[in-house]
Order: sequence, then structure tokens, then C-alpha cells
Amino acid sequence: MYFQTSCLASASLVLLLLGCGPRGDKEIVEVEGTITLDGQPLPGATVLFVPGKSRPSGGRTDENGHYELHYTDRQKGARIGLNRVQITTAQGPSETADGQPIAAIAERIPAQYNAASTLQFNVSGDQANVADFDLSSH
Repeated sequence: MYFQTSCLASASLVLLLLGCGPRGDKEIVEVEGTITLDGQPLPGATVLFVPGKSRPSGGRTDENGHYELHYTDRQKGARIGLNRVQITTAQGPSETADGQPIAAIAERIPAQYNAASTLQFNVSGDQANVADFDLSSH
């Protein structure tokens, strides 16, 4: 019994020292910013950074229009390099936890910021990445 406990403790210590589980991707760095529409904060918008062929990063603006991107549920940030940026306020229909329907929310901003986005941001690996966007409803 002592031998089994000792081996288990040693194995646990080795795993702890070596590290286990997913490690952060070094090509992913933190990105945050503020989205405004006609000079006013844009709350409840979804922000996506799409880096070519890799997975996108996303975030949601708070009541002040501020967002932080997440690459995965455990890692904040976006992939280093040029990213196409999509910002949308539209949401499909859904339902509450008790099954009550929630109506869809129509898009409030022009397609040039989402479906046909012309926005880009170059994520840098050697500086703070603050990506602010001031959108126009016209």
C-alpha cells in the first residue's frame, strides 16, 4: 500500500512540475477596445476578429461599449497578424431557460461593419492591442 501511495504521489508531482492540460498558444495575445456608434457607446454588440484560415476570436460589448476578445474559454486574445473585424448587433430568435420565446433582434449597424465588413486590425505581439472602432450609422 505504501508503494502505491508513494508512486501515485511521485507521478502527481511530476505532472505538476511538467505541467498538464492545454498550454496557451503563444500566437494569441490580448486584445480589447471600445465600440461606438455615431459617437455613443454600442452595448450588446458581438465583436469577431477573423485571422484568415484560423479560428476567430470573439467578445461582447458591455454597457460602455468595451469588449475583451476570447480565443477559447480559457484563453483571452486574438491571433497575431491582420484580422478582418466583424461587429454585429443582430441576434437570432431564442428562448429563455423556461422555454419562453425571445424575439430576434434586427441589425442596427450597416453591413460594411458585419456581413460585408471592411474593418481590419493588425494584432501585434510586441505591444498592447487596443482596437477601438467608431462606427457610423450612415
